Amino acid sequence: MTTLFWLAVATLLTVVGDYLIKLAASGAGLNSWQFALGALCYGSPAFAWYLLMQQHNLATVAVFYSVATLIIVAGLGVVVFKEPFTWREGAGVALALAAVLVMNVGREA
Repeated sequence: MTTLFWLAVATLLTVVGDYLIKLAASGAGLNSWQFALGALCYGSPAFAWYLLMQQHNLATVAVFYSVATLIIVAGLGVVVFKEPFTWREGAGVALALAAVLVMNVGREA
């Protein structure tokens, strides 16, 4: 439970940061509140990473965090920003999911 909670916190903060920085990049600019808050959201997950790495190795934490963030941000790009989702993006998401499977093969429950 603790692992999933902190992973969700880190992922959510990163996704919010991505969203805000995309808004800044789409016109608000570097001096906007969107950029400042987005940058703050990027730094905040460090606390969650610290807690996660007390119980798990870095590779495992990195793979799960990266995949969760990738899937949510890809969806955000398609749904909110109307960005295309081509075969390359689809292949990337599929390979990321394959990484999760590889990290879990033979893992003790």
